[in-house]
Amino acid sequence: MSTTEAQTPDNRPTAYAAPHAETYSLEEVVRISGLDAGTLRWYEEQGLIETAAEDPYGVRAYSPVHLRWLEFLNHLRSTGMSPAAMNHYVELYRAGDSTIAARRELLQAHREMLRAGARDCSATLRYLDWKIGFYLEREAALERAGASAASVAEA
Repeated sequence: MSTTEAQTPDNRPTAYAAPHAETYSLEEVVRISGLDAGTLRWYEEQGLIETAAEDPYGVRAYSPVHLRWLEFLNHLRSTGMSPAAMNHYVELYRAGDSTIAARRELLQAHREMLRAGARDCSATLRYLDWKIGFYLEREAALERAGASAASVAEA
């Protein structure tokens, strides 16, 4: 499965749009999500996703809901959200619609933290661009000075 963005039936972009199946094996979820099996089990142990059902042989069966949660958690993790904050979000979600405002506020606060970090990165990039430009100018000046010193020495 490619990780290019596709659309779900409700038009949400997802990198995890997968062939329609009622359940997915651990191996399929690992392949689709990009997570390793240990991380997937850790998410279950921490309560970040519901524990997958098991058949009589102990084979785990993950649902499309698991895939959607894993996609969401991967986005949060990639932004640096702590496992504790992710767990808090999951607890709020499980508490029902009365927590929608709290969930939105948590995500808005995290988004603002990311934007502040992006502003800091932009400022740092501008400084590095200036410093690199300084060194390029300095190297060019030294090359010009070296070229004129060499031509004087040859004369």
